[in-house]
Amino acid sequence: MKRLFILLMLSSTFVFAQVQQPKLVVGIVVDQMRFDYLTRYWNDYGDDGFKRLISEGYNCTNTHFNYIPTYTGPGHASIYTGATPSTHGIISNYWYDRELEEYGYCVSDPDMNTVGADNESGKMSPAKMLTTTLGDELRLFSMNRSKVISIGLKDRSAVLPGGHMANFAFWLDSETGDFVSSSYYGPRLPKWAQKFNKKDLCEAYLSEKWELLLPSKSYDESLNDNSAYEEPFAGQKYPKFPHDLPELLKENGKGLIKATPYGNSLTKDMAIAAIEGEGLGEDIHTDLLAVSFSSPDYVGHQFGTDSKEIQDTYLRLDRDLASFLSYLDDQIGKENVLVFLTADHGAVRTPSYLKDRKIPAGYFEAEEPIRALKQFLQNIYGFGDWVKTYGDAQIFLNRELIFEKYLSLEEVQQQAADFMLRFDGVQKAVTGRTLENNEFDNGVLACLQKGFNQKRSADVFLVLDPAWIEYSHTGTTHGSGYTYDRHVPLIWYGW
Repeated sequence: MKRLFILLMLSSTFVFAQVQQPKLVVGIVVDQMRFDYLTRYWNDYGDDGFKRLISEGYNCTNTHFNYIPTYTGPGHASIYTGATPSTHGIISNYWYDRELEEYGYCVSDPDMNTVGADNESGKMSPAKMLTTTLGDELRLFSMNRSKVISIGLKDRSAVLPGGHMANFAFWLDSETGDFVSSSYYGPRLPKWAQKFNKKDLCEAYLSEKWELLLPSKSYDESLNDNSAYEEPFAGQKYPKFPHDLPELLKENGKGLIKATPYGNSLTKDMAIAAIEGEGLGEDIHTDLLAVSFSSPDYVGHQFGTDSKEIQDTYLRLDRDLASFLSYLDDQIGKENVLVFLTADHGAVRTPSYLKDRKIPAGYFEAEEPIRALKQFLQNIYGFGDWVKTYGDAQIFLNRELIFEKYLSLEEVQQQAADFMLRFDGVQKAVTGRTLENNEFDNGVLACLQKGFNQKRSADVFLVLDPAWIEYSHTGTTHGSGYTYDRHVPLIWYGW
């Protein structure tokens, strides 16, 4: 593993010397991977996956995101831009567009068309991301000679890492089980991608039951199967092993694979096909392959952080990583490939599980508090629809009405923030003006500020108490500024 300071020394002292560079950079993002998944399942991992990355690489054990909210879109954008949402503009997965007066998706683009399927799953682009990415800088530096390919089950997990100049980004279409793309990248899928889709590996992976990889007694790091904190698949009475995927396929469709460990296997297969089809790592110009393993997020949301399903997903991902690393060794050589593995966010333990063990936790139900807020503002300022919308712990006020009434936006924001503090589970309520007019260096306000974009963000931001979430009482979610959502792995390996 070359050290960055050595490269800096060489580049500054021997300007005339050609600086060695990797032929291929492989960025791996494991969606919703808490840092402690590395240590919790350590004894059950094989020697050639996570353990190899750590033993032969460099393990950064204190890596934390420094912003709120910790979601998939902001996470992937931040990893590949090196910026925070305040700068790159991806402030959430969805946010309210004041001009259009509707919620918009972080990578949606109505001007694009789907490539690879006859539906709208490909109407996507990176247009809403305001900065360049690692891949963009590679392409700019090499005069477009470097290739950038991005792959994930989720569209946003493929589009954002690829950046604005990617050769192609691919994601899974739940309807067909094929990898699709957008006309942003080109009019048709590359031939190698078409050939890959014809194999219908999605259906092949769903043709067998999902059984535990190891004997049940090996899963003592997890709760008992079929717990009250898990959500069954549609068409399934109880959330327990074995999961009859062929039967569940009938009601869930091919998108079912996303919430199984086989979604990771399918992603790995596509990544290998991309390396071979695009000839990545074959010349002197450094290429980038961005790979997002999205299935752990789907499994975590559905079954929670302490389920046998999530443990089994990571044990199987460990094997997929081992297979992928072996392939990279054989085809390109470890000395020519730089791999980094990280996550876009973590997750909280299921609050209902914590509550049953007398740990403070809870669920914030926003409907009644927001209804009460609307009435409160009417009582102060008169009749009117003072709240435009609410989502992701953010309140958007009706600025047009506020300005029409010649009111102070700062005052109305503060009134709304102060009112929301009366509800259980709300620890802080912070106004947009507070984030605009101050500089915060640490703590939750600094995290909010780094996630705040003046043109796109809301008027009032709620910070919930630890282990409080807005979600169903089964499974889990993420988005906060607490350690369980911000602390993620970061491992460097190779070159």
